[in-house]
Amino acid sequence: MTNKISMLITLIKLIKSTFKWVFLALVLLGVVTTILYSITEPKQSRNWIPAHARLASIELSGDKSNPLIDVNNVRDFQWQDENPERYQAMQFQLDDIVELTAVVSHFSAISEIAHVFMTFVLNDGRELGVSIEARRERGEAFSIQGGLLGQFELIYVLATPEDLLGIRRINQEKVHVYPIKETKQKAQEMFLLIANEVEVLSKEPELYHLFFKNCTNQLVKHVSILTQEKYPWYFQTLAPGLAGLTLYELGLIDLPDTGFEDIQEITLLKY
Repeated sequence: MTNKISMLITLIKLIKSTFKWVFLALVLLGVVTTILYSITEPKQSRNWIPAHARLASIELSGDKSNPLIDVNNVRDFQWQDENPERYQAMQFQLDDIVELTAVVSHFSAISEIAHVFMTFVLNDGRELGVSIEARRERGEAFSIQGGLLGQFELIYVLATPEDLLGIRRINQEKVHVYPIKETKQKAQEMFLLIANEVEVLSKEPELYHLFFKNCTNQLVKHVSILTQEKYPWYFQTLAPGLAGLTLYELGLIDLPDTGFEDIQEITLLKY
């Protein structure tokens, strides 16, 4: 009995010691990355990969309550082609936006890891996707350390669903498309906020950050328009792959509540 108690005490001390060193390592990492991130100057002009070479722009004109919207440099890559690069322009009225969907694409075997983006659906069936990404240079691959150390700039990619889903189809990613339960007015308000972000970013580049300025928490900034509930910090920062579950728990998925597992099956994109 005495030996068991002694072993238990030793184990507790070991756990405490390990936790202390892990905590100190995380604090040190946080300090170092914050310093490096703060002294790195973001730039617009670099030798970007083709998919990130052009910045989108959004121009509003006419009636302020229902402006005419011109979107330029909408990416429409045909990823299966030898020369996939293609862009288009879109024009519509603000009131043409009628629906909003959230897309969660799992590119890793770890379910908590995923990319999150949105699409705005127009009354004529057209869709405009908004994907917030780490802007990369030619020969540069995304990495965790790069996302922490200010290696990448931030980019709002405006693209067709065929583009955003096409590359994920080629990569065989597991994609869920969730219709969002809100009024068209709320969807339009969110679009205006994103349009403002796109305009600001075109003039003042910003750095991407793995935790604080990533695909999820940049979009989450605007979720307060859709609900009074606060989007959990953990899910938006460390586990974007749980975005579908979070939207379900916030009551934002526009499907009959038959349980989240059933909704996962319904929203799974069939290639």
